Amino acid sequence: MPHLHVALVTERPEVSLIPILQLRPQRVVLVPCQSPPQATERLAILLRHELPAETVIETHPRLPADEPDRCARYAGELAETLYQRQLDTPGLSVTLDAGGCSTLVALLFQQAMRRCSADWLYVDVPTGALYSMAYETKASTPDVTAIEPVLDVDRYLLANGRKRARSLSDSEAWRQACLQRKSLTRYLAHHADRLAVLLGELHDMVHGEGGVLANPDPHAPPRLRPGANNQRLHATPRFPATDALTALNEAGLLEWDNQAPCQLSVTSLEGADYLGGGWLTEYVWLCAHEARLSKVCSGAHLLDMNVDRNDRPVIPNCLAVERNQLLFVESLIARPGAETCLEQGLKRLHEMLNHSAGLTATRVLLACGEFDKARQRLTELQRLQGLQVEVVENADLKHLPRLLASWKENGEWPGAD
Repeated sequence: MPHLHVALVTERPEVSLIPILQLRPQRVVLVPCQSPPQATERLAILLRHELPAETVIETHPRLPADEPDRCARYAGELAETLYQRQLDTPGLSVTLDAGGCSTLVALLFQQAMRRCSADWLYVDVPTGALYSMAYETKASTPDVTAIEPVLDVDRYLLANGRKRARSLSDSEAWRQACLQRKSLTRYLAHHADRLAVLLGELHDMVHGEGGVLANPDPHAPPRLRPGANNQRLHATPRFPATDALTALNEAGLLEWDNQAPCQLSVTSLEGADYLGGGWLTEYVWLCAHEARLSKVCSGAHLLDMNVDRNDRPVIPNCLAVERNQLLFVESLIARPGAETCLEQGLKRLHEMLNHSAGLTATRVLLACGEFDKARQRLTELQRLQGLQVEVVENADLKHLPRLLASWKENGEWPGAD
């Protein structure tokens, strides 16, 4: 039976994708509602790529959702057009997904679409349910169908005007390196509370002023700064920092000798990347696989399709989609000093919100620094300011596999409101 699907596209275009990719209608009508026309055009381009070539994709003018009279006329005219198509195509069924439109808009369309006997759909992403109320049914309860996992990271991003250029985890060599130093990476993460000062200082040696890496050019490969490989710790390291330095030296990621404990040398890009925060990216990737997340991208370079230039691509620590929901993970390894840690932490929290603006996601900040020694913890400041970011800080990093597994199972971060 031929099937035509009408989708009212809101600021969450990925939700409109779910029933279309699952039901795969022969014709799709996209109506911008509470979203710019450009968003609907992007969705149409994505659907033309994902659906069979013979699928017809239409985009209509923007719905005047804030003017009830015009909105009602719009819905009525669309319903009449679809009714005429039913006369021309016997057996043509129509479904309507009002998405996240206002209740008034949804009611206006529901009433108008009676003209073409449209079945009503509702997508509940958190519960993984697709509700359907057939026009001709006399039942008081809708049919419920499990939502299929139709969204991956790329589909989710493209629907929201972003493009993944590449990811570190796309590389087999990168993944193998992660597995080879898994024990070292877990050691650093599981002792992040006791190693916070050392890890913050190593991060600053790589990325700070006069650090090992030259000022990064996003359009060119990273390179070491000439003559900057020899660095010096601010204070003589004590246990367990000495054990961590020994392990990093044995792994070939830096050169360090306890006979000259304040001196160290970073002579490779691999070592600079790992010490500068790569260890935390690798740890998230390892934890994601331990939690059996099915769709994970680590170190993804995200480009904004709404701008002409992407001089500074956003590179979140990890992106994952599970049960059609997005997880956006960013990390912070702060310079030593409690007040500096808090300042950097709050700045990164705000950056996360800016980076993921428009993405309805579970946002998580992995924070390694001297927050516990500060007058107020980073997590307390996050809570008091009402930022929609979950914080996993220092000692809690060891629990990341369990936290990810809980998010995979329930669709919510443990402890989230």
